[in-house]
Amino acid sequence: MGLFSPDSILMRGLNMVANIVILHFLWLLYSIPLVTIGASTTALYYTTMKLIRTGEGYLYQNFRKSFRENLKQSTILWLVMLLAGFLFVTDIRYGLFLHNTAGKVMIIGCSVFLIPFLLVSLYIFPIQAKFENTIFENVKLALLMSLRHILFSLLLILIIGTIVFLGLFFQPFMGVMLICGAGITAYFTSNIFIMIFRKYIPDEVEKDLEKSGNRFE
Repeated sequence: MGLFSPDSILMRGLNMVANIVILHFLWLLYSIPLVTIGASTTALYYTTMKLIRTGEGYLYQNFRKSFRENLKQSTILWLVMLLAGFLFVTDIRYGLFLHNTAGKVMIIGCSVFLIPFLLVSLYIFPIQAKFENTIFENVKLALLMSLRHILFSLLLILIIGTIVFLGLFFQPFMGVMLICGAGITAYFTSNIFIMIFRKYIPDEVEKDLEKSGNRFE
């Protein structure tokens, strides 16, 4: 196998990098109105998970398809989560400002609800990309999955936290974030979501192999 053969490690690596960059800029483009960030994130995960699972390279077509199909629900989810996050931050800051028992109670109360909110935030858009349910059902599913697969949830937090930390405090990595930040985050976390979701869709492996032209031996 030659170095520049389509199946060589080098070419597959370059192809993966190119896909990550393309996905990043698709996400940026479709997030420009800001209100559509939820829908673009859903489309990002839909396209990335499909790419990893089947090797299907129709990035733009898959991204646009998912964006259009999930625009309404994902936008509602994004706006509700944005409002909830704003309320959490405001309440915690106000509790810190009070410097009394009422302030401590407010901080503790917010913290109790903040943890499940963050867990749901990790899973909600990948779940929205994968499962056709109502908003309430997907929120409930996101919370249940995040708790049931708590070790995976901690791994997701570690991956995203590391990428954000490097992007903010490690100058050479800032350039990487500008050209592929969303793509690289979705790519690494999508591998984990695929493993989780296959526990709920047991025949997905066989279907994916058939789509990619392979068969079980």
